[in-house]
Amino acid sequence: MTTALDSDRALENEAEDQFGFVGMAKRLAPSIVEASKGDGMVIGLEGRWGSGKTSLLNFLRTELVAAQDKDIYTITIAPWLNGDTSSMVTSLLEPMTAILKTKEEQLAEADGEQGSAAQKNVAEVGQLLRDYGPKTARRIASVANVAGLFIPGFQLAGKGLEGAAIATEKFIPSGPTPSELKQKIVNKIKALNVGFVVILDDLDRLEPEQAVEVVRLVRSVADFPRVAYLMCYDREVLAQALKTGLKVADGDLFLQKIVQLTFNIPLPEPFDLRTQFRNEAKAIYAEVMEADAEGELLNDLSTAVDREGMGLSTPREVKLALNSIRFVFPQVKDDVYFPDFCRLHLIKTTNYKLYQWLEVYLSVRSVLVTGDATVSSDEKKQMGEQLITLLPSKDPVSVRSIWSLRRFIPGVADVEEPEKRVFNEMNSAAVSEAITLKRLGSPLHYRFYFALTGPKTVMPDEDFTDLLELARTNVAQLTIRLTEEVMKRRSSGKTWFEHVLNRLDDECISVLDEDQLVGIVKALSGMMDSAMAEDGEHRAFSLSLDGIANKVVKSCLNRLNDLNLDKQAETIRLIASEGAAINWLVGKFFRSQLFLHGKVGSDAVSPDQWEISEEILDEAIDILKERVSNQATKELIPSLPDISNYLYGWLNITEDDQAIDWAQEYTKTDEGFIRILNSLRGWAMSDKVYYPLSKDAVEKFLNWDYTKERLDGLKDGEFADQVAELQLAINQSMD
Repeated sequence: MTTALDSDRALENEAEDQFGFVGMAKRLAPSIVEASKGDGMVIGLEGRWGSGKTSLLNFLRTELVAAQDKDIYTITIAPWLNGDTSSMVTSLLEPMTAILKTKEEQLAEADGEQGSAAQKNVAEVGQLLRDYGPKTARRIASVANVAGLFIPGFQLAGKGLEGAAIATEKFIPSGPTPSELKQKIVNKIKALNVGFVVILDDLDRLEPEQAVEVVRLVRSVADFPRVAYLMCYDREVLAQALKTGLKVADGDLFLQKIVQLTFNIPLPEPFDLRTQFRNEAKAIYAEVMEADAEGELLNDLSTAVDREGMGLSTPREVKLALNSIRFVFPQVKDDVYFPDFCRLHLIKTTNYKLYQWLEVYLSVRSVLVTGDATVSSDEKKQMGEQLITLLPSKDPVSVRSIWSLRRFIPGVADVEEPEKRVFNEMNSAAVSEAITLKRLGSPLHYRFYFALTGPKTVMPDEDFTDLLELARTNVAQLTIRLTEEVMKRRSSGKTWFEHVLNRLDDECISVLDEDQLVGIVKALSGMMDSAMAEDGEHRAFSLSLDGIANKVVKSCLNRLNDLNLDKQAETIRLIASEGAAINWLVGKFFRSQLFLHGKVGSDAVSPDQWEISEEILDEAIDILKERVSNQATKELIPSLPDISNYLYGWLNITEDDQAIDWAQEYTKTDEGFIRILNSLRGWAMSDKVYYPLSKDAVEKFLNWDYTKERLDGLKDGEFADQVAELQLAINQSMD
């Protein structure tokens, strides 16, 4: 199964070889066999961690099996696995003993030897090696003190090893010295015409003291003729271990004294690693999505692998990146863009610090795009400087240049100033495209790439999709849901309703059907007064909540104009006559249309920029004239969230004194007077926000001098505090 994780085991099956290890093994094996026929040889098979050394060894073993016909035998020792359970000497000598004894028995049988003579020769072989092992223990005891190795049968380690050697010698008759025993073994090997290839794998995994132990074993204790040692290691790592363990100035120089020739695992051909990654990534996608990657997605996947895959240097890195994808992608397949997902995991494998930087950058940018936070110049500078360090190259082709990042990370730029390298504004179309495709740069989806879940400040896609479905099927329920979202606050303090409005951008609206468009317009016309009442904030540098709603409705009407002009006209007439959000409809939406058409003010736009035709707007205004003149509507005004804007809209729609007459009637009470004046206050900002009460605003409905005199008469009464505040507001308007 493609999505099953790769355990990173070394290759054994020739069919799995994608990097030419089989071919290398076939050509190396004969040379190794020849080396085993001489006076002894130490061969170094060198390569970085993950370069495929063990895979090559597996194929070498297969090739060396045939050499047994020539009495060349392969012994494999993994010293790092031995730990404290056995000595290196014993690990080597026991299999050699078994082979020599077998060979002695075969020769005796071939020569027709019978009985005690044959048994004596066989026993002699075993005894030689059994005696040699303990006698050599003392020679490596000082190293074993640190390494913590054991001699089987004595169950002692460290300092006990030397004691074991001494104790053993007490029970072995004083006889041949280790050198003499070694010579007898050499003679026996030559007499039996046997050769050995001893493979020592993963030497770069040893602790420094253990590495020294193994090297000394190879060079000083077991350097028999007709034995070729094949030592596998990362040269840099092993050299450092020897430097530390031996306390020498140059571990690499010491290693050169031990190893007589080396063979380096060649780097994969330039495109081999990327080809493997691309093929397996495509297979993962096909299995998880039950469809092949094709078209633009396939092209972008290839681009991603070609660019970010340039950082791959070993087969192990390919496996690590693919395993990350196999493990996570099935869980987020509906929330991410697969080429970007592959990009990120390639970066995670080859440049982890950049991966960490991206997580921070995208999280900050997300709240910037959604308007939930700001970022200081110092923060921009710091992140820009970090990016320069992480991607220092000026070469546009290099994976270590910002040019590669710009292809899929929004807001980064190749400029000298660090603070201008990051958090640059993107046009709305680019942001919408990122959201639509669920790209890594999407403020709504970036977190799925890192945490398997969306940002806490973002509504899950499935919930947003539910709202869009309600727009098609149940407008009344959609109105209720949106009203509920008004009452819920996000961590930023803003409502979830505002978040929904922001997600209804032009790109989103462009793919909605007629029923959805109509449903959204109707729902907003039914609940926007509730939203305005709950919001109640002035925004210095961004659209007000009612302004955002206006934008959404205008976009929906534009789309309806393209799809079904009759449906658009029907919808406009309906919201004018039945929309419950009368404050928003009169004071915000339709009033803004009057300005756009040039019926009010001097900000008219050309007809090709109208959302509503002149004819339909006139029909809607006629409907509203009747509605705002209705006594039942007038009775609602005191409960509206923004009385002043409603009164302005009333003035513009009826083009008579109805709104003025109502205001003057309402202000006959002191409470009504105070309330109307407070509603007419604007807002301004210097070093702080304040709310002035201007003469122009008041004179739309009340006499200016009368207003000031009346306030002065109320300053010592029940409304003294509010009056003082209003008088201050008047003074502020005159500054």
